[in-house]
Amino acid sequence: MAPLQTLLCTIGLTAAAAFSPSHISHHVDQHHQQRTQSLSPLCSDKGGGSAIAAPKTKTVTTTVTKQKQKQEQKKKFKANDPDLFKQEDFEDAPMFRLFLIGDESYDQEHVVTRLVEIVEDCSEDNAADYFKSAYQGGEAFMGKYPREIAETYAEQLTRSDPIIYMDVRDDKD
Repeated sequence: MAPLQTLLCTIGLTAAAAFSPSHISHHVDQHHQQRTQSLSPLCSDKGGGSAIAAPKTKTVTTTVTKQKQKQEQKKKFKANDPDLFKQEDFEDAPMFRLFLIGDESYDQEHVVTRLVEIVEDCSEDNAADYFKSAYQGGEAFMGKYPREIAETYAEQLTRSDPIIYMDVRDDKD
């Protein structure tokens, strides 16, 4: 029985050695290397993960360039031409005269207050002088303004309650 035991132990040890983890991993690693060498480079073990397969056909790119012809541009102006640096002359806006028309029904306090409120460059002293001139002479010259401004002043004063009569005249008249 001892030889039978010895034989069984020898077979068991041989079988255990054949299926031991170190022997199995070595056998699996050899099988894996053989298999991956036959596969595409997408599954390579060389590191870096998956790789893109190289195409089997070559692509040839040719670039055609045309020579550009030099074109001469005609210069209409020279860089140091004095006409380029000439400052444009601007015309002043046509000026209009603004008049306060005198009326016997005016209340001096109301007229002076409204003139100071509406006309920008009018002080209380100037407004009182305009009122006296309009009352004595029938009208008082208040100043020269661009048309839009003179018309705005006249319109706002005419809308006062009680009404204050104004007149806008061209400066050339």
